[in-house]
Amino acid sequence: MTSSSKLRKLFRNEWVRTGIMLAIVLIAFFSLWFGIRYTLDTDYPLLAVASGSMEHTLNIGDLIIVHGVSNFSQIYTHYGNGDIIVFHTYEPGGPNIKLGDGSDELIVHRAINKTLRFDSYSGKEVLFFTTKGDNNPVADPGTILTEQGVPEYYVVGIVIGSVPYVGNIPLFIRTPTGIETILVLIILVICAEFVYSAYKEKRKPPA
Repeated sequence: MTSSSKLRKLFRNEWVRTGIMLAIVLIAFFSLWFGIRYTLDTDYPLLAVASGSMEHTLNIGDLIIVHGVSNFSQIYTHYGNGDIIVFHTYEPGGPNIKLGDGSDELIVHRAINKTLRFDSYSGKEVLFFTTKGDNNPVADPGTILTEQGVPEYYVVGIVIGSVPYVGNIPLFIRTPTGIETILVLIILVICAEFVYSAYKEKRKPPA
């Protein structure tokens, strides 16, 4: 049997074809994801709104599009219509504080003021942003990051758009029920593929 015949026989196998399709889908997904990250210049180009602090501008379950910031002085600040920014948060004075890298928690609030001040962590003057959720009665307390506000190196980017409801999908997947649902679906797909392959083999006429 020639090598080309072996390849044709191999590609007739349902499991092989399924594996190739899954590989193509994964490659396409990651190519798209890294392409979006590069285009929007941020590691967090797409995020789901998880709280109601920005209602009714942004609602729980909205998918937001975030663009990175190269010049923090260009962030527009205003009490009513300043830029909506995404930023890291951490406990002041807590363990594992790393310059320029906050905890995994991200906050989406409006920038209402900015001041240039000396920063003890970086040892230079940086911009500090006062932020506020549109649905919150008052501005964020200074201790959300430092007594001075949100330092510029904790800002992930500016919200440039949103898609209603789509963010509910990643929010659901992050829950225990969502994880269990995904696992069950994967098992069902594998079982269905196995049963279908066995059925086709049984129906195949004898050689």
